[in-house]
Amino acid sequence: MINKLIASLPEYVDLTNAGHLHLIEETVRQILETIPEIEKIIDVEKELINRNDKSLIFILLALKIAKSKRIVAKIKDNISVSVIFAVYKEHNRIKIKNEHPHGEDFLRKKVVQLEGLFGDHPNIKWELVVVDDGCPENSGKIAQEIIKKEQLDDKVKVLFLEEAIGQNLAITKPLASAGESQKGGAIIYGMWDAIQRTRGENHIVFYTDADLSTHLGQAGLLLDPLLNKKKSVAIGSRREEDSVVIKEGKRNARGKLFIYLWKRLIPNLSEIIDTQCGFKAFKKEMAEKIITDMTEKKFAFDIELLLRAELEQKNTVAKVGVAWIDSEAASTTSDLQPYLPMLKAIVKMQQKYFPENKKAAEFAQFIKTLDDESFNKLVDNIPQKILEREPAAFGGFDGVSASDLNDNITG
Repeated sequence: MINKLIASLPEYVDLTNAGHLHLIEETVRQILETIPEIEKIIDVEKELINRNDKSLIFILLALKIAKSKRIVAKIKDNISVSVIFAVYKEHNRIKIKNEHPHGEDFLRKKVVQLEGLFGDHPNIKWELVVVDDGCPENSGKIAQEIIKKEQLDDKVKVLFLEEAIGQNLAITKPLASAGESQKGGAIIYGMWDAIQRTRGENHIVFYTDADLSTHLGQAGLLLDPLLNKKKSVAIGSRREEDSVVIKEGKRNARGKLFIYLWKRLIPNLSEIIDTQCGFKAFKKEMAEKIITDMTEKKFAFDIELLLRAELEQKNTVAKVGVAWIDSEAASTTSDLQPYLPMLKAIVKMQQKYFPENKKAAEFAQFIKTLDDESFNKLVDNIPQKILEREPAAFGGFDGVSASDLNDNITG
């Protein structure tokens, strides 16, 4: 059955194609009708992943969503789910493709994805929270117009970080304006707002990216460890054995260098590889404890949330392999190339949370000396010992010192 189904499917997933979204839903329906047990879905998924064939992305995404639906169907308690994402210069991607070549119509599609997952389960209350991160192109107001037009007020809410800063809300400190935030400030404010408005137990707070790289139909995959496995945080990961990733570009070497360096600074996250995947979920009780007094309100905020969660409760973060399809064409982060600013932010975290580590201090001092020119030179001269290893090994590998890295810049 699966091979016959595969033969009928496209060899790619077009994030801007509404027809593909409907076909994914139909494929998920067929999977669930023919493979009722989640264990068998997992077996099929493993077999297809082992083929290492990128043309199978459509069926693999559908299998992830099918697993997610099976998990959600078994939830009997009343739960609340808040899904937050930030918008900054998303004025083109929020449009439909007929209006702009980069249009993904992501707001409407996220609603459809969440409704497709939770709509048949009255015990699960969900909402989507859009946070305008000081967008000069008024992405938040465009979102409000779509919400009004589509009558989505009961499911979707728009917040403005600049307004929260103007109200002097403590959660926005130390930001003086939304211009000082790069995603982190907006996401943290959105998480805080969702927690304030939802009372009672079993509230799960997600955050994701504005684009459609991670289909929200996979949310059940992150709910599982939080509701059934005594974890407080679940993170989507693109680096697990069952991860499915379609990514354009050639930034793998830079990513490896980034991971190697931050792992020298943050020892309690040695088992986590992919900190930056925009798909994470937190139990309300944990989120309340870790979102206050954050050092970082820019792109490295993910790492601070995770390290604070692990300091609060050891081994509380679950890694979950997800299907992730790159949406780089209109990305607001690829142009910013934030690796170096993120590393400098992580240095501040290391000094705040782990002040007595000599080896980490050496790497921290090295990172402090880097500027754009020296960092780019380092990227062009990454030691082979780093390049030849997979990031999963970096937690226990200290074979390249800060001095070695410096020599590669100056030598």
